[in-house]
Amino acid sequence: MWTVYLVLNKRSPVEANAEIDGLTVNVQIDSSQVVVHGIAAADSDKACKKAVSVANQFLNTLSYKYGTDLDLQPETYSAEHASRSGKKEVIVKPAPASIGLSVRATVVKRDASGNIIEVGDSQKLGKIDARPSDAAAYYRHAHLTDDPFGRFRDLYNVVENIADRIRTTRGLTKEALKQSYQLGDQSFLQLALDECFANNQQALIKAANNVFTLDTNQPVIPQVAGILYKAYRCQLNHSKASENKKVPFNPQDEKEVQTALPLMDLVARSLLGYEETRLA
Repeated sequence: MWTVYLVLNKRSPVEANAEIDGLTVNVQIDSSQVVVHGIAAADSDKACKKAVSVANQFLNTLSYKYGTDLDLQPETYSAEHASRSGKKEVIVKPAPASIGLSVRATVVKRDASGNIIEVGDSQKLGKIDARPSDAAAYYRHAHLTDDPFGRFRDLYNVVENIADRIRTTRGLTKEALKQSYQLGDQSFLQLALDECFANNQQALIKAANNVFTLDTNQPVIPQVAGILYKAYRCQLNHSKASENKKVPFNPQDEKEVQTALPLMDLVARSLLGYEETRLA
């Protein structure tokens, strides 16, 4: 069995662990490594490949559920193999230095009378449920870049990925979905918002009002879908000179995208929660 130590791009601000595909994955506070235990593999390269897969699934969950955005250093790891005879083999690939720490917080829960009933450490997450999700990978990738255009595109990919899962769960073809909304590709966003926010729109309204002025006489979800799709998703993907577009290094365009990111992030995180509870 192999134990693989994968190197992070910075020190972890949290302590957490998970069981994924029969393997144990964990990270400690202030550690620059993710450790994966119990890998059956013919050699260290195959063990590392499996470790990277489950570690990324683990890190995706830390990102969208707990706001901890960590990345793996490529081609950098150490692996330890213990044979049945007790002989150990250790393979090390040198790791660069790690940097960065986050603020630690204590979470205190009180009852109705104000008495403390539980004290939690925001850095000690314990065992987490890390399920496979392509959408969660897009979310973590979004938070590993400082480019507002790239972040928005990745967050929109979260939405489209989960929207397509909702569509297939409903047994709809892409053509049937578009026909039902009469909105073309915007139908995917509209479907996702309808499913996720139909019964609770307050957070969506609050975030949307920071981006544009909602018409209180019109339904909220179609307005949000229209703005995110037409003014951002399309304009970030268009480069034709004759079409409306948002251009890199244009201060106004970059400011507008930056302003829309909290709304897009709320939509993406909410849908990831929907995916975990409703599409499992």
